[in-house]
Amino acid sequence: MSAEDEARLFEEMMTYQEAIFRICLGFSRNPSDAEDLSQDVYLKAYRSLGRIRSPHAVKEWLFRIARNTCLDHAKKLQISRLFEKTTSPDNVLDTRTPEFSAVTSERLKLLRRAVSRLSKKQREVFVLREYGHLSYEELARTVGAKAGTVMSRLNRARIAVARFIKEAGHE
Repeated sequence: MSAEDEARLFEEMMTYQEAIFRICLGFSRNPSDAEDLSQDVYLKAYRSLGRIRSPHAVKEWLFRIARNTCLDHAKKLQISRLFEKTTSPDNVLDTRTPEFSAVTSERLKLLRRAVSRLSKKQREVFVLREYGHLSYEELARTVGAKAGTVMSRLNRARIAVARFIKEAGHE
């Protein structure tokens, strides 16, 4: 792949910055972590540009890198929590940041709680679809499942989120 082709692919990748950030935010639920994860995604993608097999599938390839980066981050967090002696509820979000103010409406808090209660597979497709705006075909290729399976998981996830929000609204 020529340097010109790599530059063109990287430019195309940069058009997805907002979607990549939203995906990372959906997985991490922390704006600061989402920024770091987004940067990791682009660093990994940049380093692998020469190995891309289908230049016409940059979006799908980049979103797969984002998904895998976020899942790896979540695994590392789980492992580190096992070794922590104390957990502070204050480490979730720093309430002094502008990012916190931007995402703290009651509806978003409720949505985050609802999404966090989904199974791993349902949460994965929900976040990629709703935050990353992937098509069903892109979702299927990204998570390595059949389109019907993805649609079923997404439907169950949406029903569960809607039910949770409805029930929480009546409290």
